[in-house]
Amino acid sequence: MHRMERSIGIAIKKANNALSRDSDHFAKQLGLTGMQISTINFIAAHETTQDIFQRDLEHEFNIRKATASSLVTTMVAKDLLIRVPATNDARYKRLLLTPNARQLATKIEAFFEASERRIQNLLGPAFESTYTQLTQISTDFTAKATEQSKKD
Repeated sequence: MHRMERSIGIAIKKANNALSRDSDHFAKQLGLTGMQISTINFIAAHETTQDIFQRDLEHEFNIRKATASSLVTTMVAKDLLIRVPATNDARYKRLLLTPNARQLATKIEAFFEASERRIQNLLGPAFESTYTQLTQISTDFTAKATEQSKKD
């Protein structure tokens, strides 16, 4: 099989790996994982305007139910999250940051903002179109994978 000289898929994968390693390195200094700091950042950014549930993490990070469940369980055990019954339906558990996680949230947000600025500076004027195109790739491939798994 002839390998493509310049594969955008491989370039995306490499960029994603580099970003993951960078956030894992920062997270490790806080005694956390990259996924845990991303979760804290996501909840901190949205909790004042909406209730956050496990399914929101599944959707936001494109992770499976089992992965999200294990993430939340670990974060509850590490005193980063608490599960609180939803106001309108006690079967559903809202996810709230503990004071411990809230204390870290500011540092985490600053880290992600600096990282985002760095990416924007690297992309320059191509930022908007790159963002749109990457979002389109994600949407299209996710839809195809969902379609595929329904057939399986």
